[in-house]
Amino acid sequence: MNVSRRDFLKNTSLVGSAFIIGFYAPIKGRAKEAEKTNILEPNAFIKIDSDNTITFMIGQAEMGQGVYSTMSMCIADELDAAWEDIVFVPAPVDPIYNRPGMGIMLTGGSGSITNHQESIRKVGATVNSMLKKAAAKRWKVRVYDVITKDSYVINKKTNEKLSYGDLVEDIKSMKIPNDVTLKKESEFTLIGKPIKRHPKEVEEKITGKTKFGIDVRLENMKYACLIQPRVFGAKIKSFDDSKAKNMPGVLKIKQLPNEKIAVIANYWWQAKKASELVSVVWDEGEFKNISSKDLEKEYEAKVNAEDIPVMRKDGDINKAFDEAYKTVEADFHFPFLAHGMMEPLNCTVHHDKEKAFISLGSQFQTNVRDLCAEILGVEQQNVEYYNNYLGSSFGRRGPANFDYVKDAIYVAKDELWPIQTLWTREDDIKMGNYRPMTRLKTKLSIDSKGNITGLKGSIVSQSLVKGTIFEAFMFKDGIDASQREGFQNHPYSVPSNDLKAFCPESPIPVLWLRSVGHTVTAPAIETIVDQGAIAANMDPIDFRIKNLKDERFINLLKNVAKQSNWYKREKNSGYGVAIAESFGSIVAYVAKVKVENNDYKVEKVWGAVDCGYAFNPFNVENQILSAVNFAIGYTKYAEITIENGSTVQNNFYDYSVNRISDTPEIYVEIINSGAKIGGIGEPGVPPAFGAITNALFDVTGKRYTKYPIKLG
Repeated sequence: MNVSRRDFLKNTSLVGSAFIIGFYAPIKGRAKEAEKTNILEPNAFIKIDSDNTITFMIGQAEMGQGVYSTMSMCIADELDAAWEDIVFVPAPVDPIYNRPGMGIMLTGGSGSITNHQESIRKVGATVNSMLKKAAAKRWKVRVYDVITKDSYVINKKTNEKLSYGDLVEDIKSMKIPNDVTLKKESEFTLIGKPIKRHPKEVEEKITGKTKFGIDVRLENMKYACLIQPRVFGAKIKSFDDSKAKNMPGVLKIKQLPNEKIAVIANYWWQAKKASELVSVVWDEGEFKNISSKDLEKEYEAKVNAEDIPVMRKDGDINKAFDEAYKTVEADFHFPFLAHGMMEPLNCTVHHDKEKAFISLGSQFQTNVRDLCAEILGVEQQNVEYYNNYLGSSFGRRGPANFDYVKDAIYVAKDELWPIQTLWTREDDIKMGNYRPMTRLKTKLSIDSKGNITGLKGSIVSQSLVKGTIFEAFMFKDGIDASQREGFQNHPYSVPSNDLKAFCPESPIPVLWLRSVGHTVTAPAIETIVDQGAIAANMDPIDFRIKNLKDERFINLLKNVAKQSNWYKREKNSGYGVAIAESFGSIVAYVAKVKVENNDYKVEKVWGAVDCGYAFNPFNVENQILSAVNFAIGYTKYAEITIENGSTVQNNFYDYSVNRISDTPEIYVEIINSGAKIGGIGEPGVPPAFGAITNALFDVTGKRYTKYPIKLG
């Protein structure tokens, strides 16, 4: 990374050869706010250079979910620009790029396209309108007599062409219109078409030009390795660095305010080797005596308690069970899970007196910038932030406690050099943050006609947000928002519900994992519903359809039934079905599982997805493929266990995730229902768990409710 973000803005938005546009394009809920303030503010930028280069500044983080490509498609389609020629860069931290309703720049909850596509398209449509008017004025024709295509304005009468860059000077003084009309679906040239990743992104990743956070290099930059506690909640009593500080390349060893020690050196490996020679005496506290078995006992007591917070209570649950034709129960155990991203956690910070520079790949740009300003004691406007590509995240690069970000800021505070702080893979796997360990119990009642009459359930898991900046709007009445997801608002028509939740306290840091609470609630609901189908002596898909009202769900179930030839399925393999809604989209699967020698393999998965409208069907399909494989790894292998207050697992050799050899054949069909647009990065994960476990029951006759699922 050779050019700073501040220099980029300074050199591009003020030069005479370029036109840069930014404006507030109100959408729905924000329109009234815009009318009240009467302020015209940018929420997206297009920069057009005289050489016809079009640069699109994107506020969302690219972590493999395809947001750069799909957002570029949205703006290029309305602009009628040559999509392949668009250049995109990460936006600086500015309220103009905030996620609607959140007040911060945020990439999460599968909401990038959902929340930003309309305003981004308006940016493209607005510039397109201005270009047409400018060209028509030059040619002295009506605007009706010009068209745009591939970054050119064309005179329909004479076939003359002007590039967008040719019209830079003409549009600089034009008033920005606020009444543009977006294209109809029938007019799209890019949106809705199956298009591969943008050539620029693909080429840079293949050649290694792409800059991830770990690739940041600054003049005179140094590196830091951390010495972290291995017992959760442990504190430093003392340390001896006499051997380490004389190691080659070591510049400084410092204790951080958050019970960690940083070794700063000219090169990272020097820092790492020196860190191994620092002797630390820890006060490990009472948690050193705690293991996973102890936590399981605590969770067992709470999941059976009647006096825990209620999230939903309607109908008459006692009557439902007293008068039930049959009842079924299930007790689910979900372990702590690490995220296991490709790129290790890292952050580069330079504290230069009253100024600061910070660079990493983060899902929370605004919060990172503000945190940097707070810890370093500088003004927010004096913090230069650059957001790099994220080498995957699955939620880990958006931590509620900002752990690795704080580390890097503390390390660089008051130091002479820019410093890149890097967590090892072992640091991340052994010190969290984890998807919470969860205990979930359910009980279902049905009548003699196969109707679900009652659902009772309790969920016990640590809160993801209590004690963080997100607590105010994500923790209510003693219940974490993640516990409600897919549980309180399950899709089935059940007249009586009694659903509860509890959040135990623990020093183990927890965090959202891809699909968040749905990773436990969807498999629980879809397994207990499957049990209900068997108890009612009904086909699992027919049973679901009977107990669902939403036609979108029913259509998807019929689709996967047809794809998989469900009603004539093979007898020597297990077939399981599941469906779930998350982040505004609905996904259904049928999974085919083969069992041999006390092991199992997911051989085929048929999927159907309804995200309202697929802006890029190719990317939607890829996200579903990714989600299925992601879920297989967490169904079959992954778990974090605690012994003596410490994590047992260390790295990928003992914390297993899905391998290529585990990959099944996956088929995906997309249904554009026209419903409100939903996300796609996460919704494919939750129903995959249930489809696999239900398939295992189909072939083994046994219900598996303890994850990861091991046969035998």
